[in-house]
Amino acid sequence: MEVVKRYIHAVTQKLPEQQRVDIEKELHGLIEDMVEERVQGGEITQNDVEEVLLELGNPSDLADKYRGSKRYLIGPELFPTYLFVLKIALAAIAIATTVAFVVETLLDPAQIQSELTSYISSIISGFFQGFAWVTIIFFLVDYKGINKSKLGMDSWKLSDLPPLPNQQARIKMSEPIVSITFTIILLVLLTFSIDLFGVSFTRDISIRTIIPIFDGEVFHRFLPFIWIVFAISILSDIMKIIAGRWSIKLIAFDIVAIVLHFVLAVFMFADSSIWNPHFMQQIAQTDLILNDNDTLQTIQTVWSYATQGILSIIGVILGIQLITTIIKYFKIRDFS
Repeated sequence: MEVVKRYIHAVTQKLPEQQRVDIEKELHGLIEDMVEERVQGGEITQNDVEEVLLELGNPSDLADKYRGSKRYLIGPELFPTYLFVLKIALAAIAIATTVAFVVETLLDPAQIQSELTSYISSIISGFFQGFAWVTIIFFLVDYKGINKSKLGMDSWKLSDLPPLPNQQARIKMSEPIVSITFTIILLVLLTFSIDLFGVSFTRDISIRTIIPIFDGEVFHRFLPFIWIVFAISILSDIMKIIAGRWSIKLIAFDIVAIVLHFVLAVFMFADSSIWNPHFMQQIAQTDLILNDNDTLQTIQTVWSYATQGILSIIGVILGIQLITTIIKYFKIRDFS
């Protein structure tokens, strides 16, 4: 019966993945035995099955019994996912910090010793902050979930069982994993290495230069807002990993994150002072254009279009994401 499958799914989805198959088999056997004992050889009805499930109680409580656990900073239900996301976060921080170190070393090999010291300090600091933020997020998610369970403990009923996951509603784990990795890498680079975003060229074999496209001082004023919006985006991806399936609430949260990214882009790029005011002069002073006025004019045109059209580009990208997310809503609304 579907209600049995839904009940077992509600229990096993709260358990570590390596335990789910064995406990699913055990629960199937337990429920069958309890139903047979109740009917004593008679005909099994829907009501008999439902009474057995009600006797077994709230799936969250039953999952707790299988875990043999009480309270933790992060409960066993979320701990495997927590470790998984933490590894992704730390790996992304390591990648971004290493990329910045390699580029800065190539630009100025003479400063490799000081760059190495800065690299070690940055990666330790980044690991500590990544660990802290991921732990805080999972603690809040776990705490909120437990409170919901407690509030509904006395009034739990079979209609509270979640629907069985369907193929259309399933979330491919690669999507939030790639998103978290890219978001953290970009966040680290924007926070600590904004000067790496620019035009790179080589005067000769030993001298490499990057002309930044942003005014570092102005850009750093927007960092608190960038951190907040990126944190919301990461939280959305973490919720996708935890849930494993799309729901109306998760889609709504994803839409909010997309809209906030666009609002942030408007907020930032409406301020023209965010761009490097000396970009063209610095370009003209290099050998990059070989004193060619036509090339300089071309670069000037591209620079003008880029700075003025950045919002349109971001809007198109986020618009595609928004449309894709809304399409997901229509695909799964009948299952949520």
